[in-house]
This record gives sequence, structure tokens and C-alpha cells, in this order.
Amino acid sequence: MAEALLLESHNQRFSISNVAKRVGVSQSTIFLHFRNREELLTSLYTRVGQNFFGTFLSRLHEGISDEAFCEAFIDTALEFPGFRIMRPMIMRVVEESLNQDYINEAIKEIFRYRTSTSDRVEELLKLKPGQGRRLMKALVNLMCGSIQADIKRLLAMDDGQSEEVTGAIRSFDFRASFLDGAHLLMTGIRNI
Repeated sequence: MAEALLLESHNQRFSISNVAKRVGVSQSTIFLHFRNREELLTSLYTRVGQNFFGTFLSRLHEGISDEAFCEAFIDTALEFPGFRIMRPMIMRVVEESLNQDYINEAIKEIFRYRTSTSDRVEELLKLKPGQGRRLMKALVNLMCGSIQADIKRLLAMDDGQSEEVTGAIRSFDFRASFLDGAHLLMTGIRNI
């Protein structure tokens, strides 16, 4: 429920009070499990990240092509939008609350599953040592920075009169934008 609220509000109305209302419990019930909003966000991000990387890894196999690898990554990102949306928020929480024990533990946990995923990627793609971590970091950053627009609605509004306008709308596609950048990253990492 908290994750759904976060996805709907994009952090605009994400508070312990709103989570409690959404779940149908009192704020004090939420505080039995989390010290504050930041701990709740950190917990959500950790869970979403584990699900994201677990699902992504389940889509990989020996001999996977670079293109199929990139498609598996972005399709997983589309399946878990919370990971993409929460990443900038959690970075602010970390920056503001780094001295809190729960933040330190969450950072360690996030690092562990990101590292194990990166090591497996390195193995499957037959990359040089250290390249799996660099590639995964670059793909996550690319994913978070890609233009995020739902082009279906824009294309429905397009009257089809101008090829330029239709082409411009298609350039806003999150998946296509990501795959263009990912192709460049894969080409670069193969040539290092």
C-alpha cells in the first residue's frame, strides 16, 4: 500500500499520515514498525530493489545477447517503476540521514544485492573483471535519466499529419530512449 501511494504521488503526498490512512491504521501503528518516514522509504526502496534485481536476474541466461540483456533490464524497470521513482528520493534520504543506523544497514543491503547482480552479469556477458559493476551502475543511471513519457497517449492525440511531430513524439518513449543509450554502453564496454 505504501508503495502504491508513493507511485501515485511521486513523493508529493508521501507521509506517515497518508500511508496510515491508505492502509486503514493509525499513525502509531506505522510507528511501531518504522521510526520515521525516512526509515519507511528506505525499507520500501530496499524491498523494491531486491525484487527488481531478482526479477532481472531471472530473465538472464547463458549466451544472452547484448540486445536481449538490455531489453531484459528495461522491461524489468517498466515492471518495477517504484525502483526508478524511488532512487532519487532515497539518495536525498541517505544524504540527509547518513548517520542513522537504519540508513547504514540499508546501504549495505542495497550494495550487496547490486554487487551480486553485477557479478552475475559479468559472468553471463563474459565481461572483464569490474565491468559488470560499471555496466550495472551506468544502466541504472541511464534508466533514471531517460525521458519518462507515456507516448501512447501522445500518439493518440497526434493527427498523423506531420511525420516530424510523430517522430518527435516517438523520441519521448522511455523504453526506446533507454535502449538507444544502453546500446552505446554495451558497444563501449565491449571495446574497452
